[in-house]
Amino acid sequence: MPRRIQALSVFLLNLLPVALLAQTTAPQTMMSEDGKYALKIDAQHHRLQAIDLPTNTIVRELNLHNKDGKLATVSALYRNTQRQSFIVVFKEFAELWELSYKPKSEPVYQGWVHDYQMGEGIADTRAFAARKTPLELSLDCFIFDATGNYAAGADPHGKLQIINLDIRRKIAELQFSHPVFPCESSTENTGSTTVLHLKTKDDNQIILIDMKTGKHLTP
Repeated sequence: MPRRIQALSVFLLNLLPVALLAQTTAPQTMMSEDGKYALKIDAQHHRLQAIDLPTNTIVRELNLHNKDGKLATVSALYRNTQRQSFIVVFKEFAELWELSYKPKSEPVYQGWVHDYQMGEGIADTRAFAARKTPLELSLDCFIFDATGNYAAGADPHGKLQIINLDIRRKIAELQFSHPVFPCESSTENTGSTTVLHLKTKDDNQIILIDMKTGKHLTP
């Protein structure tokens, strides 16, 4: 392996411990769990670069703007290991992007989920196509359930939303009187669902939430 690629791989491997959890401050690079791909934030040019690490080549670049052309900066970057994808959320507009690095990814239609089911619209079949989920508000501090299909994120004002990544929409919303921190929380896989042990501003208070339904659970 050439020294430049080897050095980059060693650097990215050092990110693994923090990559397993959601981050409140976006790391500039995230690596896939198999070490094959990396997603790099190019903040200066408002773009993402997907890199094939074995060949050290850029396989795709994505400009960071919404459908209206508004430029954005990344507020958080995650790896969703179960879905083999990277998750990106932004500061300037309320969207969540999922970029799959599966060997055979489904085509991405920038519309409702029925576009894919009915084969409607123009499909993006390239690697790292962005599946864009519109959000009602800018969320940060995400955590994922055991399947990777449900993402819980919060805003700075105590509002928590659970997003179904398959249908690309909110399935639950909870409002708290104080900030909550899903990215600093833990999850428990019960087999039938994932229980979020939600951390709050009060370190002594943990709230239990079913991540499939958004319902409060009793200890």
